[in-house]
This record gives sequence, C-alpha cells and structure tokens, in this order.
Amino acid sequence: MAVTRRRLDFLRTVKQIYESTNLPVHYVRVAQALGISKWSAYEMLKTLEKEGLVASQYEVNQAEKHPGRAMVLFSPTQMLDKVLSARAFEAPVREWRHIKEKLLSMCEEVKEKKAAKVAKQLMGELTATESPMIFSAYVITILVAQVQTMSDRSVDLIKKMVAEAANPESGLAMFSAAVIASLHKIDSRFVSAIGGHFSKFQKNLAMLNKKEQIQLMDFLSDALSRAS
Repeated sequence: MAVTRRRLDFLRTVKQIYESTNLPVHYVRVAQALGISKWSAYEMLKTLEKEGLVASQYEVNQAEKHPGRAMVLFSPTQMLDKVLSARAFEAPVREWRHIKEKLLSMCEEVKEKKAAKVAKQLMGELTATESPMIFSAYVITILVAQVQTMSDRSVDLIKKMVAEAANPESGLAMFSAAVIASLHKIDSRFVSAIGGHFSKFQKNLAMLNKKEQIQLMDFLSDALSRAS
C-alpha cells in the first residue's frame, strides 16, 4: 500500500477532525479542510476505506424537518493510527545523518551569523518537519544557538547539567527547560516565538524510544561542543 503525501494529508485530516469532535467525519468537512472538491474527498475516502484505513457508516440527519438520504460518515481505524505512527517516527539513517551534520554545522556558525538569525531560519523550516526526532534536533539546535547569548556561568551550568544527567530523556528535558527559563529573563520575545515548538518538543521526548533519545543526547553534546 503506497502512502503518498496526498493520502497522508487525508489520513491526518480525518484523524484531526474526528479527535476534535469525537464524532464520525462527513467527507464535506474533509474537502473543506483540504481545499478540494467534495467529490474528490469522497472518492479518496472510499479508496482508503477499501484499504482498511477508515471505516464508513450511514446516518440520517434528524435535525432536518424532512430527513433525506443518509449521510456517509468516516472514522479512523486502528490501521490508520499505525500508519501515521510509523510514518511520524520514520527517521531513516541517511536522512538523520544529513540533518545532523547540517544542524551541527549551523552550531559552528552561530557566532558568525548570530543566534537570532540561526533561530529564525530553523523555525521557518520546522513546519515542514514530520519526524519527531528530527523536529527535536531542530529545537535543540535553536536552543543551543540561544545558549551563546548567555553568561559564561550560565553556559557552564547548563553543560554540567547535561553531562551529569541520569538518562537521555531527563538530560534533554532539563537542558531545554533550563535554557527557556534563562531566556525568560533576557529575551522574552524569543520565548514567546518558540513556545508552541517547545511544547511539541516536550511531548516528543516522551514518545521517542531509548535509542532515539540516546542519539539526541549525543547530538546535544556535540552541538554544545561545536558552538563553544
């Protein structure tokens, strides 16, 4: 089964609408959300139904004075959840290596480009980042760049905290929380700008497996070293 970008858009949209209402989704709502015709939405949803990714049911709108034909409504299936979960946590080795080297190189350039410029560029790329691991690496890089705007004492404390962390997940969480707390005092505008990304970063940490957490912790250590 080919999971194309278009199919992923449909799957995510159905899941988002369903979770926001806790009710089966009419294909017209999907069409409106994706900016396509209702017939295109209907045809794709029926295709996804055949593949077991959504389930359909028929209901009559009892609110109408003279109920007409039953409406076709769709709900996500467990298979849909599995597809999105597997897709979301894909971070192929080659892609990770490429992204890792790119971000580490940016850490080395912080002093030349300035932290604000690096942060602006990376936050602009975050919206197109699907993998939680790669998204987290972007956020770490943004925070590492901001560390360079702090006092030497603060930087030393943060590095010590990372080095002495009991495990990767707690180390990453403590690092990010410490940087955000410090930035509240010196750059509240930046904290406001990254707020939503930081919340997503925290959720991702708990969902990543141990191997991915270790990789991110190693990445953080390299990033702090290169940015020094």
